[in-house]
Amino acid sequence: MADSILPSKFRELEPFVEKWDLPDINSRYRQRLESSMDDMQLFNDAIVACAEDVKTYLDGKKFDEYTDADRRLARMMFSFAIVAQSVQIYKQPAVPDAGNRMFDAVMERKL
Repeated sequence: MADSILPSKFRELEPFVEKWDLPDINSRYRQRLESSMDDMQLFNDAIVACAEDVKTYLDGKKFDEYTDADRRLARMMFSFAIVAQSVQIYKQPAVPDAGNRMFDAVMERKL
């Protein structure tokens, strides 16, 4: 049987999956810059309402036991970390006085 989109306890977040289930920080930041404040506010409010429950749920499992739905939920929380800055601090998608700049985070493997 295929995994559900999100763990059943967090189905209220499913409307946000298509937009915010993103694989890396670069795509999350790009999505933030391309999103309206209204859309980000809705996402922010939905995550804030269940963030403690999400943390408890994900912390209650070993990472290698995560299902695809669990990993999707974790990526949603990573997106929230990017969106929350705009909604709660900057009140706009871009960092004030930085223009619409992008950054690329590069992770290098340690040899």
